[in-house]
Amino acid sequence: MIAPASSFIHPPTDGSVPLDHIVDFHLRYNPQRPWAVLAATEDRPEVTVTYEQLAHAVHRAAHIVNPGASIPQGTNVGIIAATDTIVYLTLMLGISRAGLVPFPISPRTQLAGITHLLTKANTPYVTIGGSPAILELRDNLLASIDCPFNTIPVPTLNDLYPELGKSGAQDFVPFPDLDHAKSDSIVIILHSSGSTGLPRPIPLHQEGVLCNEVQQPSIWEYGEPGQRVALMALPSFHAMGYILQYLGPLFTGYVPVLFAPSSPPTVPTAELTLQTLVRSGCVSLFTVPAFLETWARDEEAIKQLAKLKHVTFGGGSLAQWVGDKLISHGVPVYSLYGSTEAGSMTTVDPSNRSPSDWPFVEFSDQTDARFIGQHDAEGSCVLIFVECDGHKPFLYNCEVDGKRAYNTKDLVVPHPTKKGLWKFVGRLDDQIILLNGEKVNPGPMEDEVVKSPIVQYAAVFGRERNQTGVLIELTPDAQSRDLDTTRRAELVEEIWPYIEKANATSPTHARLDKWAIVFTHPDRPLPHTPKGTVPRSAAIKLYRDDIEAMYASIEKGEEVDTAGPSDWTEDHVTKWMKDYVGGLLGRELDAEGDLFQQGLDSLTATLLARTLKSALHRAPDSNVQRVGDKVNQQTVFAKPSIKQLVQHIVALSSDANTTSSADIHEAALESIKVMVQKHTPNRPSKSPRVQHPSAERIVLTGTTGALGSHLLSQLLQNEKVERVWALNRKSRNTDGMQRQRASFEDKNLDVKLLESSKLILAEADLTDENLGLDDQLLEEIRASATAIVHNAWQVNFNLSLQSFEPSIVGAENLINLAFDSNHHPRFVFTSSISAAGVGAIGLSLPEEYIRFENVSTGFGYGESKFVTEKMLESAQSSGLETCVVRLGQLTGDKLSGSWSPTDWVPSLVASSLSVGYLPDALGSVSWIPLDDAATAVIDACLSREALLPPIIHCAHPRPIPWSRVMRMFSHIFEERGNKRLELMPLAEWNQKVVEAASAISLADEAFKRYPSTKIQTTIDGMTHSDEQVRGAGAPMDGEFEAGGMARMSTTKAVGLSKALENVEPLSQEHVREWVRYWGERGLFV
Repeated sequence: MIAPASSFIHPPTDGSVPLDHIVDFHLRYNPQRPWAVLAATEDRPEVTVTYEQLAHAVHRAAHIVNPGASIPQGTNVGIIAATDTIVYLTLMLGISRAGLVPFPISPRTQLAGITHLLTKANTPYVTIGGSPAILELRDNLLASIDCPFNTIPVPTLNDLYPELGKSGAQDFVPFPDLDHAKSDSIVIILHSSGSTGLPRPIPLHQEGVLCNEVQQPSIWEYGEPGQRVALMALPSFHAMGYILQYLGPLFTGYVPVLFAPSSPPTVPTAELTLQTLVRSGCVSLFTVPAFLETWARDEEAIKQLAKLKHVTFGGGSLAQWVGDKLISHGVPVYSLYGSTEAGSMTTVDPSNRSPSDWPFVEFSDQTDARFIGQHDAEGSCVLIFVECDGHKPFLYNCEVDGKRAYNTKDLVVPHPTKKGLWKFVGRLDDQIILLNGEKVNPGPMEDEVVKSPIVQYAAVFGRERNQTGVLIELTPDAQSRDLDTTRRAELVEEIWPYIEKANATSPTHARLDKWAIVFTHPDRPLPHTPKGTVPRSAAIKLYRDDIEAMYASIEKGEEVDTAGPSDWTEDHVTKWMKDYVGGLLGRELDAEGDLFQQGLDSLTATLLARTLKSALHRAPDSNVQRVGDKVNQQTVFAKPSIKQLVQHIVALSSDANTTSSADIHEAALESIKVMVQKHTPNRPSKSPRVQHPSAERIVLTGTTGALGSHLLSQLLQNEKVERVWALNRKSRNTDGMQRQRASFEDKNLDVKLLESSKLILAEADLTDENLGLDDQLLEEIRASATAIVHNAWQVNFNLSLQSFEPSIVGAENLINLAFDSNHHPRFVFTSSISAAGVGAIGLSLPEEYIRFENVSTGFGYGESKFVTEKMLESAQSSGLETCVVRLGQLTGDKLSGSWSPTDWVPSLVASSLSVGYLPDALGSVSWIPLDDAATAVIDACLSREALLPPIIHCAHPRPIPWSRVMRMFSHIFEERGNKRLELMPLAEWNQKVVEAASAISLADEAFKRYPSTKIQTTIDGMTHSDEQVRGAGAPMDGEFEAGGMARMSTTKAVGLSKALENVEPLSQEHVREWVRYWGERGLFV
């Protein structure tokens, strides 16, 4: 039965409709009922999203995240995204519908915290993106994390809702029906704030979500089915967002109003939130204390809030005066209490409360709340929840009466007259909760401040404030009874280096500023306990008036003493603002980039506005001073880049009109061109000439890797070579020789060669213009080097072009070295076929430079190699002899079989052994063993009869059919005692592997048995190419490369290298050694 649009059928709350299939329930019973409303804007009408549209979008998201259901069911998928709320919620639902576990992570979490979360929660996949700051975070994360880790781009709005706002049926492909979640199944992972250390993941099981969230009374009190609730300002990655934006609508039927999609996503402000809820006709509102404080100062805002059924706040405490003022004007203010670890445990509207009781909450009678008295003057108690039938916390950390319990460490006090009402007053562990709900752990900050030799005691404060401050007691020698402005400034400067260290180790929202320091007075010494410690609450209470005065001065802009620009012209203001905001965020900034995509948030926007306002007021020019009256936080939101903000201010000061420059979204090709231009200096044209050195002295980079070790081994044995400078990056754990020896041993290379007098092994930093080498070694290279073989490169196929810039800088510095050297050494660069891209079936790639218009984009590693090829093309036109060696697929050599078990071929073979079949693909392979590839590179490098060709290809000149290689694997496995593996078409094989992996509940076990699923996108791409070939009527196998790769022409390379011309075909002996090597390293289960 399909429910009519006029009624809403509630899904059962007992788990009979599992959470991962709840959208399917609504697709059947509530298809035309509204799920959410995207608020109207000045230029767009509001859009109602129905449950049918939601369900279709959720299934699309499921297909995007888990194509072909290839990722094993129950695998955790992290979300680190800056995207619109509708996209974020749909993505979470889609991950769940795909049989996976969504793990939303706050993008404000520091890198170490995110790494800890992903590792601790065993999260091998992360969908990440949406802003430059998050992409930078992604790159840093990929470089720092040790566990298996795959990134998935964040779907766009158009990916999920291709016809948003249009009525009628839309194309829809349901995601396969997987095993349903059970009561103990983990359905989502949330995380703690990390304000008392590293954040911790908190898995939520289905029974707990239903018991602690859905069946609790608070979620049902915001609105009736179809009524609109203002939830647009909540962060979807937070527990509040999960409960109210995600669960609430799905079970109760109320309709969340969300900000309309925009680029970049809308940053919530108090002003915009109020406008949106009024325009959208909301009946209830859930918000944060900071917005309520803003509205309490606006009479018109108060009038609008008074029309609502509920104005509920959570995530932090609200200043008493704010709540009192709002309720005195009829605003129905309610406090909500909950936690990620235990759920939502209160009622929104207790029966025995009056409006003046707004700070108090009543705990649900479905919980077993216990209150442990602290025997203090306020009568505060520690709140503990004991497990019971109606409430099962997600985390247990103590026992009460023999039962498992969760100690919240929150301090509450009872209502003076009304039983059952409690008010939150603080944290047992002194955690500071700011006005907007952000949390600050003051201990580490205080520890840094008291390191100053003139500081005796420090207490960070800021509860119910937008910004932290610090109370400082100086040593007796430094104290002063007459603390005038000059003396205060001197003291601040003396202790400032220690405060900067405190800021460097703390979140941005915890930052201390010079104006937020309160010094104690000798006449009011701080109280001390018998143990000699200072009780924080007593200290702050003693200086409450001083702290209030400080905040009052800040509000007036009196205390902000950051020096402004020396001149209020555009260039000076831009430099000053970049320095100030960069220091605030702890990073270098792009003046044209969106500040909120670079890490700015509401708190730091407030700081910027205050500092800017103060600097303007103190400017000597009266026209500039007047601009200070026109600057506030909203100015920063309205002009979100440094360039826009500066132009706005400069124009206001000169009474000129400002025009906003449009955001420029450069295409990938343009980014490549910019990168080439950036790292290609203008040099005069000159033709290279043939040189005939009496002996070869070669700079070789990247010698501890697979190809590099073979290159080094062969160069040390070559009679033409007199010297090899082997340059490798420095390691924190082992010295260069240890790493080089280990690499040689792994490949059965002669380690005695490393004792050769030819070899100079050096640790280098290629990003340094002098390569990080000492002057003597650098001059030796400049004076005598005859060739540079640049083989070192960052290998991470998930990174963007921008993240490879250090490698590109390294190539630039080596090219400069060649030009600066006496003999202008020839430059050989090991590039990759990926510079030309993949997917062109039957394409033959000539040994020529690739034109910009033909370059393949979207793969940062290949793009970075292409950039360097173009740099060398320019260098050649300026007289440097260069040769780019594009490498095809390298395999283990016949001697050792050494081939990284994490490469795609061994992963494919290991999955084949587990599934019992090998994949068959049409076409041939030009795979070449590492030792043969190294010989070909060296033959080219040492060839002096003529100038080197600008481009050569290092691939096997005599490809063999893919099917023959697979049959070799089958034979070798049969030799080793396994059953003979039959071949089946790649598409069928891929499907079998995906299905088999999906049947394994533990992700680690699935990846171990079927490692090809870690690179499922690559395998899917090969499968697609193979199906295209089969469908089109394939040419002969020898005429094209299998798997969609380009066939590499080797004519020029073969002309330079007899070894390459005569390289033996891949044989069973090669395959036998590969399999032996992989087996010894535990690849096969």
